[in-house]
Amino acid sequence: MKTHPAVFLEGARQVGKTTLVKKLARELEMRYVTLDDLDLLTSAQADPEGFLTSWDEPLVIDEVQRAPELLLAIKARVDRKRAPGRYLLTGSANVLALPRVAEALVGRMAVLTLYPFSQGELEGRREAFLERAFQGRPHPEWEGADVWERVRRGGFPEAVRLENADRAEWFAGYVRTLLERDVRDISGVEQVAVLHALLALLAERTGSLLNISELSRSLGRPRSTTDKYLRLFEKLFLVHRLPAWAANPTKRLTRSPKLHMVDTGLAVHLARVFNEGALLETFVTMELTKQLSWTTEPYRLAHFRDASGREVDLVLEGPEGLVGIEVKSKRRVGPGDFSGLRVLKRSAPERFRAGFVLHPGPQALPFGDHLWSLPIQAVWRWGNDDPKNGSELE
Repeated sequence: MKTHPAVFLEGARQVGKTTLVKKLARELEMRYVTLDDLDLLTSAQADPEGFLTSWDEPLVIDEVQRAPELLLAIKARVDRKRAPGRYLLTGSANVLALPRVAEALVGRMAVLTLYPFSQGELEGRREAFLERAFQGRPHPEWEGADVWERVRRGGFPEAVRLENADRAEWFAGYVRTLLERDVRDISGVEQVAVLHALLALLAERTGSLLNISELSRSLGRPRSTTDKYLRLFEKLFLVHRLPAWAANPTKRLTRSPKLHMVDTGLAVHLARVFNEGALLETFVTMELTKQLSWTTEPYRLAHFRDASGREVDLVLEGPEGLVGIEVKSKRRVGPGDFSGLRVLKRSAPERFRAGFVLHPGPQALPFGDHLWSLPIQAVWRWGNDDPKNGSELE
C-alpha cells in the first residue's frame, strides 16, 4: 500500500480475505464496500466510473471479481494519478486470468495470494524451513505432532475450529456455494453436477502427474471441456499446478506438472478413496507453497522425475542451490527411500545442498552425505522453537 496505487488480495473463498481487509481498513482509515451487496454490485456493473467517483479514497472493494469492469475503470484512474495506496481489492478468483482484464493492471497493481492457514500460523510460529533447509544440521528430534489430524482438518479458518461431523457439513456447504455462485459469476458455467464430479476426481488424484486425457475419460467429457473446467478451478484457487524440474531449464516446459488440491481438508471431504502418501505429499507441498507466498527470497518449488521414472516429490531451488524433499507416509525410512534424491544429486552435483525424506515419526537421522530423514513437523517448527505469545486461535 505504501508503494503501489492498487493492491489485489486474491485467494479461495473463506480463507479470511474479508476479515483481513476490514482490519486493515480500520487501521488505515479506508472506506470499505463489498460487491456481495447486490445494490452496490448492480451499480458497479452499470457505471464503473461513476461507482468509483461516488466513494472517497482510499477505498477497499471486496469481491471485485464480481464486477471485472471496475478494474478497467481503476486502471484509467490510476493512470491519471499514480499515488500509492488508493485501492485495496479482494477477489475469490484470479482476475488476472480473466480475458477482459488480463492486461489492465499490469505494472499498476501488486498481487498477493492469501492461502488457508499454514501450520505455523495455527501454532503461532513464524516458519523458517525454506531458509533452514539450505543451512546446517537439523535437530535430532522434534516433539510429536498429530500429522494426520492436521491433514484432515486443512487450513480454512472456519473448518479448523470444527469437529468431524460439523466440519463435513461446513465443507459440503462450501462446495455448494462455490459451484452455484462463484463459478457462475466468473464463467457462466452451470453444470454443477459435472463440476462436482471433476472436483472429486481431482481430490482423489491429488499429488499425481496431471493427465487431462485420463481425467476426461473418467469424467465422460471431451478433453477440451475437462481442461476448461480444470483451469476454472485453478482460477478459484482450489487446485495448484507444481511444475517439473530439470537441470536444463528449457526442458521444464516439456514435462508434466503435478496437480495438488490447495487444501487437504477439502480433498479428504471430496475424495471417495485416496492414496495416503499422495495426500501427505500434497499437505507438505502446500505448506511450503504458503511459506513461499511471504518469503522475500526468490525460492521456487518443482518436482523431479527422470526418464526411468525415479522421482523426487519436491525440489526447492534458490540462490544458494537446491534441496530435494521426499514425503513418506511411513514412520520409519531406510536407505532405499533416498534413491530419487541420489539421482537428483547426480543431476546437479554443484547446486545440490541437501536431501530430506519427510515422515510422520519424531526423529531426524543422517543417511549419508547431506541426506537426512526428517519429521514432517520440521516444516513448520524448524528454527522456531518458541511459539509466539497470544496466538489468535488459542
